[in-house]
Amino acid sequence: MKKQNYCVFLLLIFVFSFAGAQELRLIKGRVTDSIPVQDSLGGSYALYVPQSFEAEKANPIIFVFDPEGRGRLAAQLFRGVAEEHSYVIASSNVNMEQDSLQENVTQALRMIGSVVKTIPIETDEIFAAGLNEGAQVASALPLIYSDIDGVLAIGNAVLNPDFVVEKNTFMFSAIVSELDYQKFQMESYVDFFEDRGFPAELNYYSDSPEKWPDTQVINSAVAGFVLNAMERGSRDRDAAVVESLFQNGLEHAESLRRKREYYPAYVKLEQMEEKYQDYNFDDILKERKRDLRRTRAFKKQRRESRRVKAREEIKQQDYIYFLENDLAIANFENIGWWAYQLDELKELQEKGSGVEQKMAHRLEGFLKSYSKVKYDDIQRSNAHLDVRIFASLLRTVLDKENPEPYLNIVKLAGQDGDYETALLYLEDLLKLGFDDMEALYNIPGILDLKLSPEYNELIQQYLGESKYYQAELLD
Repeated sequence: MKKQNYCVFLLLIFVFSFAGAQELRLIKGRVTDSIPVQDSLGGSYALYVPQSFEAEKANPIIFVFDPEGRGRLAAQLFRGVAEEHSYVIASSNVNMEQDSLQENVTQALRMIGSVVKTIPIETDEIFAAGLNEGAQVASALPLIYSDIDGVLAIGNAVLNPDFVVEKNTFMFSAIVSELDYQKFQMESYVDFFEDRGFPAELNYYSDSPEKWPDTQVINSAVAGFVLNAMERGSRDRDAAVVESLFQNGLEHAESLRRKREYYPAYVKLEQMEEKYQDYNFDDILKERKRDLRRTRAFKKQRRESRRVKAREEIKQQDYIYFLENDLAIANFENIGWWAYQLDELKELQEKGSGVEQKMAHRLEGFLKSYSKVKYDDIQRSNAHLDVRIFASLLRTVLDKENPEPYLNIVKLAGQDGDYETALLYLEDLLKLGFDDMEALYNIPGILDLKLSPEYNELIQQYLGESKYYQAELLD
């Protein structure tokens, strides 16, 4: 029996030769990681081939971009849809948080070029998917690489209306966390594509926007690619496949209902009505929607969702107005007000209703993101020292765990000769658990401060050692 299984296992191995007389061994149903990009510039990717993979046949493919370059992890997330719908999954190992969008797109194109030289690809079914920075890359690719037939953008996207050519249509599928401040922006992207005749849809999930959604949500989104391929003639129409996709969608809606998320379940059913409008499922969906509308909780959730959305939009505009005014005049007296705003959001995250909690998370994310954009602009400019310090101080209030603004205050205050402030924020930084000693001693323009006993004593106290003073000299 063992011998028989071993022989079967060998049949699942495919060997491909490519440039440089190298060989690539692929095993069906497994992720092959760290495959080098076929050029002299380096980089690698992970590849998953499904059990239905045929080496001599063109294969549909999804290129996946994780912001941290976790190719194997991202490929595993798409394993279910790969097996169900015969997709090859190619997932980049490039960390996309470290470079510009232009550089990340260049790296993505290099990977795509490498993959298409390695295995046969079905040119009518090429898709790109990504999370956050990876989603920006995925959504930018159709503007450069016209063979992209669909984009799955999770949490972010790049949209330049001037470069969207309506004759080169592709499916735009978005997924966004209910906790993500970009929720309304992603909804507007979907509206943009729908208004121009592109197939588009939006799915939601409730986990952190820094994490990939669960496989159920991913499967639901990829179902749109499969149905669209059938409508375009790229895939044969298969009633059994359509039925399976539809049932998966119903299970997703039912899981929301069981969690008493009646209005989100209703929204999911509405999306399914549009997706499956040509497949005679109308009666089932109308009955499910009618059952939800009859519940008192549904009506309450719908009212509250609309009320909270209006309240959130007003809050965002207020934050923008007051933040820009405070930055313009370095209004140090208003720092306490911003701390209070953040405390209010934290309290609402703990004690508010379900939709209020989600709104509070989104508003906190918006404050962190918008203040970071303004902070970066100011630090790159010739703004007055007070404005640069205020922008940094505001960042320590709105994004307390981020070490960057603390380091910047140490630098700016130290360069200005305000050693007391510099040492205060150095200690706050060390209290966060910051332990990069080289970064602390590489701050430019503060040599006298770095050589001082006070500076080294603080570092010694929290890190157990310092660069210029030994422990015994500090006793």
